[in-house]
Amino acid sequence: MNKKYLSLFLVLMLMASVFAGCSAQSDAQPQDAQQEAVETQYMTADELQAVITEGNSDYLIFDVRKQADYDIEHIKGSISTDVDSVISNEDPAPAKANMEKALAETDSKDKKFVLLCYSGKKYAAAGTEILKELGIDAANIYTLEGGYKGWTYSDLLEK
Repeated sequence: MNKKYLSLFLVLMLMASVFAGCSAQSDAQPQDAQQEAVETQYMTADELQAVITEGNSDYLIFDVRKQADYDIEHIKGSISTDVDSVISNEDPAPAKANMEKALAETDSKDKKFVLLCYSGKKYAAAGTEILKELGIDAANIYTLEGGYKGWTYSDLLEK
């Protein structure tokens, strides 16, 4: 009978360690998400306005909104790099092609990139991931804080 209790005890200990291992894995996922959030660097509208008005050529502004929205209105000097294909249907190929084309057409070596999207979230995150896949260091990628909604400098818009 002692063997039955010992066996039952060992089975219970094994199950407890399995559950504890699963719990540890679940805890690790939010930390990974937090690390990704830390990687996102933001630039305020005032900082970007200063970059534009000073003619700072160290920065490229990539407007990652839909091409149609860029055509209606965009920040002077920005380059359309529509990433909607990633957001709308999970197909990264057209968005990646847009980014590759923009990189090829600009002297992007040693540049910093400011991504402009609708609110500074989804589209900018997709653009950031594509740039990283294309070999751009995450330390050189910024997102306009508040996105296009946060841009207040109407004198720096083109229609």
